[in-house]
Amino acid sequence: MQHLSIELDPRDHGLTPYRVTFKRAQSHPLRSMLDEDIWFSHPERTETAILWARDEEAISGVLTYHYQDTWNELTILP
Repeated sequence: MQHLSIELDPRDHGLTPYRVTFKRAQSHPLRSMLDEDIWFSHPERTETAILWARDEEAISGVLTYHYQDTWNELTILP
């Protein structure tokens, strides 16, 4: 599971961990790194992460920082 934060050491900055799920949109076509003239896209997927933020309202800002506008359907898990 990945940990996402805007700060390098979130505990030192007083951030709280939140377990979240969110959807990532299908990626734009990407060229294969193996020089095989193959193009692919990452499919739409649901991801789970530990996200460090000041409060629940700041969570969307952390996701936008890491993924710009390629995420939606945020759920904070208990």
